[in-house]
Amino acid sequence: MLELRAVSLNFGTVAVLDNIDFFLRPGERVGLLGASGTGKSSLLKMAAGLLATSSGACLNSYRHPLLVFQEPRLLPWRRIHQNIEIPLLAAGLSPQQAQARAQHWLARVGLAASAQAWPHELSGGMAQRAALARAFALEPDLLLLDEPFSALDPALRADLGQLCVQCAADTGAAMLCISHHPHELVDMVERCVLITDRKTKLFELGNSAASRQEVAQMLHRTLLNQEPLSS
Repeated sequence: MLELRAVSLNFGTVAVLDNIDFFLRPGERVGLLGASGTGKSSLLKMAAGLLATSSGACLNSYRHPLLVFQEPRLLPWRRIHQNIEIPLLAAGLSPQQAQARAQHWLARVGLAASAQAWPHELSGGMAQRAALARAFALEPDLLLLDEPFSALDPALRADLGQLCVQCAADTGAAMLCISHHPHELVDMVERCVLITDRKTKLFELGNSAASRQEVAQMLHRTLLNQEPLSS
């Protein structure tokens, strides 16, 4: 479980997060929203162990958190299957194990036919699929997604979002996902957390599509500063 207790984060004299509480249970999928500069990526970095709190406690019992960035960050001088295999070899797998796992996950994300391709030969959506294959091949128990689909068109974002949900469900990984697109995010997660005024506000999502889209619409208006949140 990931738990933030009374966490504050300052960069010099600038307060980014102020006394926030947050939790993420095993296997749970949670969305994180907020305007630019509200501390979303900082929260992900704290969850990944890459950033310390200024005060409060960040308690993380996940053993294999993995952060997926906005860009695919594929090695341009390696073929796609090698981009998947290299981290596996570094993690201690044998070449045969790394190859088998890379083949499995490339097939799982629909890139089996592109295993021998170079990164520059892939479209943006295909490159993000390769990045997801690399992430899930490492068998994380906590997947931290920092807007990995933001540069794609809406249809591709929705498609890759659902693929990510399916892969997380297959592996049992918990997922914390940043997005600026609440209408798409509510179809990926079970709860949404909005960061505003250095605080967090939790939104539970219902089971019906209508209730989820109602929450998404409210979050959308809030992000556009058209309607303040009620307390």
